[in-house]
Amino acid sequence: MSREFQTAKPVGRVPSGKPDNIVTLDLKGVNVLQIGYQAETLYLKKSEDDSLIIREYIGLTGSEFFAKVSSNRIKTTVRYGRRDIVNTETCVEILIPESYHGEIQVSTQYGEILTEENWEFARFAAETSEGLISLKTLTCPRIRLATSTAPIDVDHSIGFSDVHSVDGVITVKNAEGGGRFTTSSSPVNVTFTRIDNIVECETLNGPIHLELAKDSGLIIDGISKTGDIRTDIEGLTLKIKPGNVKNLTGQIGEKPFSHVRLSTINGTIELN
Repeated sequence: MSREFQTAKPVGRVPSGKPDNIVTLDLKGVNVLQIGYQAETLYLKKSEDDSLIIREYIGLTGSEFFAKVSSNRIKTTVRYGRRDIVNTETCVEILIPESYHGEIQVSTQYGEILTEENWEFARFAAETSEGLISLKTLTCPRIRLATSTAPIDVDHSIGFSDVHSVDGVITVKNAEGGGRFTTSSSPVNVTFTRIDNIVECETLNGPIHLELAKDSGLIIDGISKTGDIRTDIEGLTLKIKPGNVKNLTGQIGEKPFSHVRLSTINGTIELN
């Protein structure tokens, strides 16, 4: 059963006019790239050459407000300059060379992390406290995404995804590989088209909607302590234990098997 997804709409400022500051960096020999900001929305785009280009639209002039860069033999770190107030109307364009395939970590405390591009890295991590994360196709052995109160939307993930939001909806429309998806009170909505690793979905009060890849060998274990468990997959067994705890177990497909574990306290599990 296919599922209709509602994509969260970004609300961050769109870059316009002339940037207040431009940083250009050579990433040759850099294995790890770290970029951190305060309230700025971060737009990840493709660079037209082999240089990393950072354009700051912060409404401030003066070197003390501009990005600070530090580096060693393998890691380059870019951090925002001085901030006297939290200004969520600011933004930064991060233009990354298509030739760069190392590890990248991006973070902003109050802004959003957005991209319309497809990316391939050795590892990708994105974290924000109050802004949403919206990504297209991301190909990485390890992917980590984290927010506190905002949604996480991913069109296509290839690799193992560790996705966490305290109180924001997690939506992955096309997942390949495996992953761990956790929230507190919000839904987890994930569709897998290929599974070759462990899959874990966990919430406290939020519902879990998981669509499994066809023709996959899977060992399934699901538990909901007070909510319902619904599935149309043949070969699975639903048992109701004392206290109205519902437990779903079973095995489908053929070897090699991957484990699928679903857990919620008060939410409903829907498995297709």
